Amino acid sequence: MSFKADQIIERMNQRDPDFRYMAVSDLHNECLREGFKLDGDSESKIVSKLLKMIAEDSSGDVKGMAVKCLAPLSTKLSEKQIAAVLEGPSGLTRIIFSSQSNNETKDIATIGLKYIIAQVPAAAHSTRVLFINRVVPKLTEQIQKASTQETVWFCLDIVNDLLGRWGREMSQEVGCFEKLQTAVLPHLNSENARARKKASGCLGYLSASLPDPLLNSLTEHLIKSAKAATLPDAIQTYVQTIAEVSRSVGSRIGKYMKDIIYIISKHTRVEETDAGDDDLNTTCEIKDNCFQVLEALLLRCTRDTDRYYDKIEGWCLNFLTWDPLVNDDYDADPMEDEDEEFMNDSDEVGIGDDDMSWKVRKASARCITVIIKTRPEKLPNVCQRFLPTIVSRIVKEREENVKLDLMSTVVEAFSQTAVVASYEGDIRTSVIKRLTGLVPDIVKGLQKELVGKSPKTKIGAFQLLRELVVVLPDALDVYITTLVPGIQQALDDKAASPLKIEALSFLRSFMAHKGSANVFVPHLEAITPFVLRALSDSYYKINGEALRVLTEIIKIYSTAEGFDPTTHLPAVFEATSRKLSQPGVDQEVKEGAIECAGLLVSLLGDKLSENQISSCLKNLVEFLSNEATWLPTVRILELIASSKLRIDLSCVLDSLVKDIAGFLRKKSRPLRQSSLLTLTAIVKSHGKSKAVTSAHFELILKEVVPLISEQDLLLSHLSLLLVSTVVHVSSSMADNVMRLVLPNAHNLLRSSLLQGVALQSLLKLFKELVCCKSKKVTFDILLQGLTSIISPDLARQSYNSIAQCIAVLVANSEASVRPTVTRFCSEASVGSNHHKLLAIFVLGEIGSRIDLGAQGNLTNIITAALGSLNEEIKSAASVAFGCLAVGNMTKFLPEILSEIELDSKKRDLLLGSLREVIVRLSETREGKENLSKHFDTLLTIFFQNTAQEEEGTRNVVSECLGKLALINPETVVCQLLERTRDTNPNTRACIATAIKFTIFEKNHPIDRTLKEHIGSFLTLLNDPMIPVRRAILLSLNQLAHHKAKIIRDSLPSVLSNLYGETKVKPEHIHIVDVGVYKHKVDAGLELRLAAFECMYTLLDTCISRLDLQEFIAQLVSGLVDEYDIKVLNHLIICRLAKIAGVALLAGVDPLIEPLKTCLSILEKKDVSNSEVMKQPFFVFYPFSFFHPPLCVATQTFYLEENKTRRIEEKCSTCRSCHCSNTRL
Repeated sequence: MSFKADQIIERMNQRDPDFRYMAVSDLHNECLREGFKLDGDSESKIVSKLLKMIAEDSSGDVKGMAVKCLAPLSTKLSEKQIAAVLEGPSGLTRIIFSSQSNNETKDIATIGLKYIIAQVPAAAHSTRVLFINRVVPKLTEQIQKASTQETVWFCLDIVNDLLGRWGREMSQEVGCFEKLQTAVLPHLNSENARARKKASGCLGYLSASLPDPLLNSLTEHLIKSAKAATLPDAIQTYVQTIAEVSRSVGSRIGKYMKDIIYIISKHTRVEETDAGDDDLNTTCEIKDNCFQVLEALLLRCTRDTDRYYDKIEGWCLNFLTWDPLVNDDYDADPMEDEDEEFMNDSDEVGIGDDDMSWKVRKASARCITVIIKTRPEKLPNVCQRFLPTIVSRIVKEREENVKLDLMSTVVEAFSQTAVVASYEGDIRTSVIKRLTGLVPDIVKGLQKELVGKSPKTKIGAFQLLRELVVVLPDALDVYITTLVPGIQQALDDKAASPLKIEALSFLRSFMAHKGSANVFVPHLEAITPFVLRALSDSYYKINGEALRVLTEIIKIYSTAEGFDPTTHLPAVFEATSRKLSQPGVDQEVKEGAIECAGLLVSLLGDKLSENQISSCLKNLVEFLSNEATWLPTVRILELIASSKLRIDLSCVLDSLVKDIAGFLRKKSRPLRQSSLLTLTAIVKSHGKSKAVTSAHFELILKEVVPLISEQDLLLSHLSLLLVSTVVHVSSSMADNVMRLVLPNAHNLLRSSLLQGVALQSLLKLFKELVCCKSKKVTFDILLQGLTSIISPDLARQSYNSIAQCIAVLVANSEASVRPTVTRFCSEASVGSNHHKLLAIFVLGEIGSRIDLGAQGNLTNIITAALGSLNEEIKSAASVAFGCLAVGNMTKFLPEILSEIELDSKKRDLLLGSLREVIVRLSETREGKENLSKHFDTLLTIFFQNTAQEEEGTRNVVSECLGKLALINPETVVCQLLERTRDTNPNTRACIATAIKFTIFEKNHPIDRTLKEHIGSFLTLLNDPMIPVRRAILLSLNQLAHHKAKIIRDSLPSVLSNLYGETKVKPEHIHIVDVGVYKHKVDAGLELRLAAFECMYTLLDTCISRLDLQEFIAQLVSGLVDEYDIKVLNHLIICRLAKIAGVALLAGVDPLIEPLKTCLSILEKKDVSNSEVMKQPFFVFYPFSFFHPPLCVATQTFYLEENKTRRIEEKCSTCRSCHCSNTRL
């Protein structure tokens, strides 16, 4: 139906308010439609009528709808009509300023104006100018001269929205902020409390955009007035305003920290209060505002507040327990339950209504929470100083809101501890020990809350307990008897849904730790009925949580010692089956029921009847026909197929194999991975049974073949593993495998990307094929297939992969060893280059698996290859010589050492041979014993070659020294330390690099030795040579990633040097003339990249040793550096947002401009496509933290062709949103 303005206007003139309301509602819907447009005459009529309705209509609903309609309509109007809406004869500002308008009408007009401000498009420059140039001055004038307080309030509300949206643009208007500040400040002294509060809030919004001179002037005025104020209302107002300003400007107010702390100190004295209730409440309000100031400063101005941390800590501790109207001995005397309940009830009536001291305790607790969130390094101090007081206060606190905040503070402490412990990997820290000591008091305090009357405190208690068991999994085991009544009460039918969810969530976490089985067995009869009853609840989230708890109960049934679950299983099985077969349930419930059913069958199948197992399996197979449940069902079927109970799947095996094999064609990668794992488990457990036929195997092979390619090496690995399993259980399928699979396997071998688990799976497949003794799949056929892959354009890595496959064939076919070795010895001597290359690799790989010491001419062949003119052949010979020595140390290692002494030209290659020996042998105990026999000789050789000019050779030497250090830590580490003072920078760089090769995954004696001396090694960060500093940074990064405990204690002394390497240094940059062009070379680029990589790793593993504000400050330079460094800094920001978001927010101010610069490239008209393609990374990642909706919106813009210019609009929105968001 087409829109007709005349008809709408006619309906808007009806007497019946319902007709008028519907007319405006229809207009509103039309305005929301894209492409809606009015002609000039219709615009004027509709605008006039809407404004008249707002001013004169007798129906409040019609007025409200008219105001609501103005917002979308304003985006479709011409500039002339927008001006009429704002300041025409019947405009919104005229209504607000008019003395004839009642307060209700003014309020509605104010809401309309706020709606319009929010809806103005970022690209509507003229509308923005209209607001700033014409509306703001009038608002300022009314704030200063209005005759009624109500008008001032409405004007202040509108100014707040204008500042939040266009504060930056308003600051560019000369005199705008000076006049506004002058107009607002007098209202801080108003007799009207609401006027003072509105003015305080307006100054907070204004300060976010004030230039430094005006901000300094405002802050000095507020501090001076706060110091001079004597009346309680004045003190409260000025302190509250300082809090508003602090929240908005953050670190910019840091220079006034001394004065602000003085004001807070003056009004935060713990004193005996004999005054009346009104005076006490005023005092409480002032103290509350003081703590709000502290909270804002702790959050936004961390570095300046740290100088006064001891004072702040003392205030928080004192006022955490400040309750002036309650005797200190109130909770000291134990009473009977009845008397205690009566006393609590009387307190609520007698004290709770008038006492405001709870606000102070609440604000104090919030300050402590901010300290925990923003300062991980102070976590040990918080656990020692604050938490005992907080825990004891939870029991005594009579105000529910404060009690919840106290619980939240403890929860945050546990959460931060979990972050530190998980990332640092050290669960036996002092923090953990202190928290463990608090557990008895926590349980004692929460026991009463769990059986109390307040649902909110019960929810808070369960949240606290859940965080506790996450950090200290077994800490509550001894208190389970105490906690069960509270759990039962929370899961009662009458309990609220949020409480049930929290109780079930806690119960699941509590049951999840390893030793929970024997702890919970005595209490399962008391708990399980309530869990099963929750499965019948009408709320799907409760069903989902109950099913998760049920999975833990099933695990307990299967692992508990000396416990027979037979009597408990019928009820659990019935409840699970009912949910499994119930139609139309939520996805979360379906997945929970699938998991429960799978665990029942896989863990307790021997306790179930065949009919029960068959019923479960058939229900699970039905879920394979629903796309939404494919993945969870396939995963649980893998669990069943691989069960130790050998569950018989024959009743569903045919459809199971067909369905899951069909999933290998789907696009979902996780589904394909799980399907491959499930098929492998089925083949292993049922491959030799009659239920699996050759048709099933052929179907599997047919579906697997397309997945074997270099496009996805993980899928290739899983596919090859499945094929190997098929050959292992059914050797008759070897012919099919050779026909269907080997062509793709050969193509995979041609890829230079093949490595790791994919290569190992391929080797396993060849081993199974050669061992299956099939008449159609022989050693010769397999060998011929591998050698046929060789071509001159093959990558070196491919030769090595093919050689390993051939070596596996030879190692598993004794009769073929001698002729095969003879053949490749011949090819290594007289073949073409690519045949020589393969032959040398093959000889080496065979030699690493079989002792070839009896093959007399091998040494001559390898040494001849070392002198080849072809670099690839020389490199292959170097590796092969080392591999031969691995197979026979007695014969070949002395020959390598002899060659090093005799021929210095081959030294680099022979050092590579030694590297191969050391790296391969250092992985096993037997290998280390063999190496120790030649330890002194090897160590001498490598130390003699630390000064090599070639970096590749030095890296080989470094790796060997690092591996030798694992054999004799004390000797090698001490000699490495001595050479850190060598005059040759190449030696120092080599030693620095060797440190990272000393890392062993498991605990090793070298860890203790390195920890003792690591501080001396890290002094190389002061080395004058860039390569040395870069090498030690790389080693530091490696240590931080794998063995952070070695470096944690030494970090304070090296962080300043580390941060120093993140800066661009002019002395590292020089210009090189390239013909007529000049090329800038930055020698410090790799150094800065290594420093930022190290910072990223330290954030993960040593966060408790970092001053996060100092850490964040280093990112400013990285965000404007070269592209690779920018990317790394954005990743650091994203990481910070995840694990320390509040700390990042506290230090975000200096990051805003660099982040905005990353978007500015899109504003250039001549920007290249390559630059545009780089920008999405910088847009999507950091702003997903600062303003999540922006990330989604920006992504949409990028996906639309020819619309990248619209990014500018979103940037403007982000700036305005950021101004308001940072105040929250």
